[in-house]
Amino acid sequence: MEQSKKHEIYEAIREDIIARELKPGTILNEGVLAKQHGVSRTPVREALLMLAVENLVNPLPRAGYLVTELTMRDVQESFHLRELLEGEAARMAASRITTTQLAHLREIEIGVPPYVEQMNRDFHLTIAQASGSERLYKLIEQILDEVKRILSYDPYMIDPPQAYRGHKEIIEALQKRDPEAAEAAMRQHIANAKSRVLERF
Repeated sequence: MEQSKKHEIYEAIREDIIARELKPGTILNEGVLAKQHGVSRTPVREALLMLAVENLVNPLPRAGYLVTELTMRDVQESFHLRELLEGEAARMAASRITTTQLAHLREIEIGVPPYVEQMNRDFHLTIAQASGSERLYKLIEQILDEVKRILSYDPYMIDPPQAYRGHKEIIEALQKRDPEAAEAAMRQHIANAKSRVLERF
């Protein structure tokens, strides 16, 4: 029971941190969280330790856990990894993507918030899957989880037409089965997102 509660609490706090409902600098208290969730301190403590491994919180002696600040270095490193991993996925996908996957990319409609982020994630993971590499897919899935907090700074995530516009060149390159163009388009797309985030950061 407490094991399942641990994961429920972990997911709830993680989502609040990523969505910036819990602001950087917020102190999380085990006792308060335990009362909120109707459990003992043990699953709360375990959930917070899981979040600490992801660097979303830092332990404070005798005080609780502090929601970590996002740094310029976090942003730059995360987007650098995305360029490398997703650029390679797009290059590989150009020769392997199926007509069904291409049709899915074309059919993804960017809706109103909060659906923009979900559809953007679907777009990028579809290409990762089309690469044919399960390990690459898992790495990209992990990095997309990590950058969700960072992407909340991207104005395109609240502007559906702009959010979709950045995907068109990638789709065109994949349709042409052009690995170099697909990789270049993906890298440029991610570099543009990085620039927008850094401007607002």
